[in-house]
Amino acid sequence: MAGIFTDDRGNKSSIRVFSAVIIAVVLFNWTYATVRTGVWQPLDLDSALALAGALVAKVGQKFAETDRAGNAQGRAGRE
Repeated sequence: MAGIFTDDRGNKSSIRVFSAVIIAVVLFNWTYATVRTGVWQPLDLDSALALAGALVAKVGQKFAETDRAGNAQGRAGRE
């Protein structure tokens, strides 16, 4: 399970943890509302934007890790 939260170089990634927590909370709240009412609840705009924001943050972070030449940045890339 810890492998999900590490990047390509084996470092812990806080943005992956952040994204996972946002996704888990939104999906839990949506499932709880659906089960509690007994009727399928559509995902509201705020929840959809929170999910999209978490995913966009993760994708943006992945592109920020590599420079224009495709080399990984960070401590390992500078040495």
